[in-house]
Amino acid sequence: MPLSFEHVPPRAAFNDQRVFETNIQKMLAGEWDGKPQPPQGKWVQAGAGKHTLCEKCNNDTGSWYGSAYVAMARQALELVTRSGGTASLAYPYRIFPLRVLKQVMAMFCSACGPSLQERFPDIPRFVLHRERRYMPHDLRVFAYLIDPSKSVGNRQAPMSGVLINGKQHVFAEIAFAPLGFVLTGDVDPINFSLLDITPFGHSAFHHRETAFLKLPVVQISTWLPGDFRSKEQVARDVASNEVMGRVDLNVF
Repeated sequence: MPLSFEHVPPRAAFNDQRVFETNIQKMLAGEWDGKPQPPQGKWVQAGAGKHTLCEKCNNDTGSWYGSAYVAMARQALELVTRSGGTASLAYPYRIFPLRVLKQVMAMFCSACGPSLQERFPDIPRFVLHRERRYMPHDLRVFAYLIDPSKSVGNRQAPMSGVLINGKQHVFAEIAFAPLGFVLTGDVDPINFSLLDITPFGHSAFHHRETAFLKLPVVQISTWLPGDFRSKEQVARDVASNEVMGRVDLNVF
């Protein structure tokens, strides 16, 4: 069955401009020199995304969840812009929680490829049955806001393992301004400040509410998954040949 192009995130969520695409596996293998743009890659005119979903799945998930995600993204951009990137309170978002969560999971299915569904077979059932509630497999989704003035780009990474100070974190990440997400089975996320939005899965499909969310504002200064260092800290670490005290591993 031919696959259709899936925008990650939806095109209307500010994903309608060209993006620079590179191979994250090569980046994790150490072929990145610390500069904002990797030495290898290409410009993609259609926006971030891949040919990952069949046309029916693409149309269904887009019609069920896409507009709910776009609405949250637009609210997030307004809040983080008005606050000058210093949002530190719980702000109100008028959202359909379950639809937002399912759109995020549809995005992770595209970003991670078939291996995610093979390892967690209940994920496609959760996404493709719009009334189904509760995240499967004890997986958790964490969210954050991207600093609009101090970040240098966006990033997507499939499931990767990272060893930091002796503790391993396994996660996938999608960071596309104004929102970023981490999918993991870990009890604690790679960054303690990230907001757990897994409870969005408790809502019903038609339930809309005003949710007060304290989303941390972070910087995206490198292409490394889960790296929220500032540009200044990255420069200091590059000068001293330090990389977060971490070892990057491929999981699948």
